[in-house]
Parts: sequence; C-alpha cells; structure tokens
Amino acid sequence: MKAAKIKDKAQVVSISLPPDMINEVQEVAEEERRSVSEVIREAFRRYAAERALDAVRKEGRKAAKKMKLKPDDIPRIVREGRR
Repeated sequence: MKAAKIKDKAQVVSISLPPDMINEVQEVAEEERRSVSEVIREAFRRYAAERALDAVRKEGRKAAKKMKLKPDDIPRIVREGRR
C-alpha cells in the first residue's frame, strides 16, 4: 500500500517511543536548542538518505557482478572515468 502524499501543510503524526528514547530525544533537542519535531525530522531525513544510498550501492553491486568486476578493479575504473 502506497501512502498518499501530503502537500503544502505540515501534519501532526502520532508515534510511539519507549520512555528511554523519548528522554534521549528530549535531551538532544534541548542540547541543540531545537524542537523534538525537528530532531525527529532530521532523523528521518538521514534514514531516507541512507536508504537511497543503499539502493545505489545495490545497483552498483549488480552492475559490477554483471560486468564481472572485482573490488580491486574499482580504483582503476574510477581513475579512467576521471580522464
């Protein structure tokens, strides 16, 4: 099931966190002088970026396997591509 995209307005979302995590999020927010919401948003942005990077890595591994490349071949290929 694909979630509907929300446009233009922020929306309140309810999440459940264990007490120790709530305390830690609140401490981080206070230390960084940011809201708890902003700390959670930043955590999600990093999570989404890591997922995107994982997808790129997966495709790279597939391409390397298809081309029968070994890890030692990569620096040479990168150097050649920069010329």
